[in-house]
Amino acid sequence: MSATRDASERLLEIERILAQSKTAFAPAGDADADPVQLHLASVPTERIRQFTAELRARPGIDHDDITVVTMRLLLNDYATAVAHLRAVARLAVSRVEGAAVTIRDSRKQLRREEKLLLKRGMPLDDGPPAPGASL
Repeated sequence: MSATRDASERLLEIERILAQSKTAFAPAGDADADPVQLHLASVPTERIRQFTAELRARPGIDHDDITVVTMRLLLNDYATAVAHLRAVARLAVSRVEGAAVTIRDSRKQLRREEKLLLKRGMPLDDGPPAPGASL
């Protein structure tokens, strides 16, 4: 196979990968969609897999311009993936911090309620009754 034909086939494969994945990871415009799911859907995992397979398919070929372009596209996709995964991590941290605030506020409210009940001389509820205990 001639070098020109091989280069043409490789370029067509790269073009196919790009065309196939152009809309594959575009986020939907749903306003109610979970941002985490949108970020994860935006990670071009299939395209990364295909570019990696394309580079591995020709291990003996010198690093020509097509290989350099393929590597650049692959690195761009990795950078995109990292950016989206960082955003997911930030969202997760935010959700955990929000839950911690809610738990802390609930504990404070429970302590206030317990103190109020004790001031009024009312017994605290120690949880559900023991099995077999009469109500």
